[in-house]
Amino acid sequence: MIQDKTKRSTLTPPWRPERSSRRSLLQGSVLLGSAGVLAACGQGSAGSSINAPPASGATPKGTVLFWQWGAGYVDGFAELVKEFNAANTGVTLNFEPGVVSAGTTNYWDKLTAALAGNVGPDVFLMNTNARTWASQGLLRPLDDLIKKDKTAQEQNQATLKAFREWYDMGGKQMGWAWDYSTIITAYNVAQLREAGLKLPSELGDKWDWNTHREYAQKLNRPGSRWGTLAEPSYETGWLNFVRANGGDYFSEDRKRSVLGSPQALEAMEYLVALVQKDRYAPTRADVTAANGKVDMFVNGQLAMGTYGDWSMTDFMKKASSNLEWDVAPVPFKNGKTGNSANLRGMVINAQTKVAEAAFEWMKFALTKPVQDRIPKLVGEVPARLDSAQEVYANPEKAGPPKGRASLKPSILATKALPALDKIAPADFHNISTPLINDAWDGKLPVKEALTRAQDQINALIQQSGT
Repeated sequence: MIQDKTKRSTLTPPWRPERSSRRSLLQGSVLLGSAGVLAACGQGSAGSSINAPPASGATPKGTVLFWQWGAGYVDGFAELVKEFNAANTGVTLNFEPGVVSAGTTNYWDKLTAALAGNVGPDVFLMNTNARTWASQGLLRPLDDLIKKDKTAQEQNQATLKAFREWYDMGGKQMGWAWDYSTIITAYNVAQLREAGLKLPSELGDKWDWNTHREYAQKLNRPGSRWGTLAEPSYETGWLNFVRANGGDYFSEDRKRSVLGSPQALEAMEYLVALVQKDRYAPTRADVTAANGKVDMFVNGQLAMGTYGDWSMTDFMKKASSNLEWDVAPVPFKNGKTGNSANLRGMVINAQTKVAEAAFEWMKFALTKPVQDRIPKLVGEVPARLDSAQEVYANPEKAGPPKGRASLKPSILATKALPALDKIAPADFHNISTPLINDAWDGKLPVKEALTRAQDQINALIQQSGT
C-alpha cells in the first residue's frame, strides 16, 4: 500500500529472527515492546552521563554523524551540510549518503545494526516509526535542549502543529520537524476542458465528493479512459477521504481502531462504488495491468486521481510536452479535506555523546531560509507553516504546477499516518490491508471488511497495548 520509493520511506523495518545477540534484542524491542533491552543496549535516559549537557553558557562543539534514507534527498542534504560546515560554528557534520545506496530497506537494516552495536549516527531522519522507536528508549528527548534556547523555542512553535503532536511522547518531545508531503488530486487539464468542466483548483471547497463523482462520470470513456482513480492505498487514497469525513484509523487517544465507524464506512462505500458499481474507476488489477497509476495518468488513460505530491516529479519526467496537468486537494466533504502525511523529522540517538552539537544542525535545518528551499531541494512540504504557505503553495516560488495555491487547506488538514507506541505499523496494516483490498475487489462488503479489520486490530491492541 505504501509507495516503495527510495526517495521517501514510511516502511517499518523488516525485522528478521536472528541468533540471540544485541542486534536481535534491539530488533525485538522495537517490534514487541521489551523494555529490558534498554540496559542490554547500554542506553541511558535524558540526563544520564551519556547525555550530560555542557557547562552553562558553553558553545557546543564536536563532530556529528548524520544519516537519512532517501536517495532522492542526497543532493539536497549534501548542499545543506556543506553550507552548515562552512559557517565554522565549532560543529562539524559528517554526512554519509552511501547508507541509502541499496535502497530504503537497507537504511533500516543498517540503522538497526548500528544502534545495537553502539556505533549509530548521532542524528538521523525518522518517519512513521518514531513512536515505536521512542517508546523503546532509542531516541533522546529534546526538551532540555529546547528549553535553554530561545531560538529553538521560536522555531519549534513555527512548525505545523501536527508535528508537535506527533513527536510528543507522554509530554516529552522526541523529534524535530523537517518536512512532509501533501496528497493531491492530479487531473488532466485538456480532458476536463474538453468535457466543459471547471478546473478543481478553481472550485475551493465546492470541489467535493459530489462534484468529484460527477466529473468522474463525465470524463469516463469505457475502453479507453477512466474518469477517476479510487485509491486503495491508505496514504494516498482512502484514509484521506475517511479523515475528510471526520473518521480515522485510530481514536484520538490511540487506544482503539475506529475503522468500523459510520464516517469511515461512508467514505469507503463512496470509493468502492466508483470501482464496483459505477465503473468510473479502474480495479486494482486494471491498474497493475497498465503499469501503475502514474503511467495511466501520463498516458491519458486516467483523467484524474489522488497521488502523493512526490508523483509530481514523476509526471514532469514521464509526461510528454503536450500533457497539461494540474493539482487540487483531495475532494472536500462538508468543507473539510484530508491529508495523511509521513511527518519526517530529525531525531537524536539516545546513545550519543554530542547531543548539543547535533542539535545545532537540527536548528539550522529549521531556519526559515533553509525551510523555504525544501520544495526545490527535495520536492516536499516544509515543516514550518510559514514556509509551507508562502513557498510550497506558491508556484512563483516553488515552481509548477500552478494549482499549488489550492493546497493550503491540505496543509492545514495534515495528520500523521496511523501509528501506535507499542505496535509497529506493519503489524496493524497487515490486518487491514488484505481486508480492504478484498472490499475493493468486490470479494467482501465494505462494512464486513472494515468491521473485521477493526475487531482484529483491537484484539491486537488488547494483547500488546498501545
